[in-house]
Amino acid sequence: MKKTPRGWLVVALSWVVLASGCKCGDGDEGGPGTGGSGPPLAEDSAESGGREVTLEITEVFTRQAGTAPLRTSFVTQEEMVARARVQGGDAKLAEAIRWTVRPVGTHTGPAAPAEATGAELVFRGSSALPLTGSREPNQPLEYEVVASLALEGRTLEAKLPPTTFVRQEEADILRQEYVDYGTQFKPTLAHVRVPGRPTLNRGNYTVIVEENPGELDRLASDLEAEVNRLLNDDVQVVRVGAQAPSPSSVVVSPGPSVLMLGPLGDTEPKGDDVCAGKRINNGCSGPILAGPNRIADTLANNRKTQVKLETIITSAYRNPQRNRFVGSKSIDSRHTRGMALDLDPRFLAIPGKDASHLMCIVELAGIRLVGEDDSYSENGPTTFLDCNDEAADHVHVER
Repeated sequence: MKKTPRGWLVVALSWVVLASGCKCGDGDEGGPGTGGSGPPLAEDSAESGGREVTLEITEVFTRQAGTAPLRTSFVTQEEMVARARVQGGDAKLAEAIRWTVRPVGTHTGPAAPAEATGAELVFRGSSALPLTGSREPNQPLEYEVVASLALEGRTLEAKLPPTTFVRQEEADILRQEYVDYGTQFKPTLAHVRVPGRPTLNRGNYTVIVEENPGELDRLASDLEAEVNRLLNDDVQVVRVGAQAPSPSSVVVSPGPSVLMLGPLGDTEPKGDDVCAGKRINNGCSGPILAGPNRIADTLANNRKTQVKLETIITSAYRNPQRNRFVGSKSIDSRHTRGMALDLDPRFLAIPGKDASHLMCIVELAGIRLVGEDDSYSENGPTTFLDCNDEAADHVHVER
């Protein structure tokens, strides 16, 4: 142990918890938090009154209601705790330990309290991060925590290598945004995850928040299935090989009406059957007629169109800072809660369908899943349009 002639014992506490999942304090040393009943995190000692006196930092953790204190990262709503003890001296020396908490960087707000006395330090941080919107991840909030003890004019000092800061991990940097913006939904760690599909993450971090974990994957899968049903919903009116009443008889009829567009065909005529509608994008967009021989030669839905919605997702999960950056006026947007998708199908190459057809098909698929109030066409973040309006640039679907 080193001895110096100054009059304070200074112990600087620090840790960095990585987003990959640190289980700090959950090791063989025993005890909750960082340290616990195992070896001290930092210590120093000197003789006082003929006895060796040692100051030890024993624990550092974030206190969360209903959970064991195993974590050292934090958000500012949570209490952070550091504990120290004095070995070999008067028991009252622990009451004289002085703590000071200093923010690191202008983006970190002051701690409350910034100073305390005793064997245990309990404080909360605060945020000075801007709320102007950004495409970049926020910096982590960080604090320097110092414990000191006056001991007979001597200075004993011990520091934890290699740094001297309390620092947020990625999951809590993301959660902090919800605290800073004052959203109704405040995610816990259980709401933070790596998305099943990378295209569902349109935020600033490698992880996303979902109010209902797994909801975005389910919404994307359900919507994709419904879109593909709509692209293959023609009806066989006359059995293939059977005779129709006349050459103009419908043998394959488009399915139900697609919003204000009416029925849209998904079948190519075979034999001498005839396409009765317009040909769009190299495909028949209307019903199929029996043709001169009056025999139904065409099987409904023979194009077997299948689309993957991942290719047309323009936005899904957005963290609050990213949500503000793109112009959203709602701090409680479903995008920030992992419950919404934006899709632009206009450039899909689907036989028989143009851009307005595809916009309306995706909107109708959403309506069938979530209802009219939660599936609609937009231009930008706030303009609501008919799906066949030329200005519409995406369909928004939310749960």
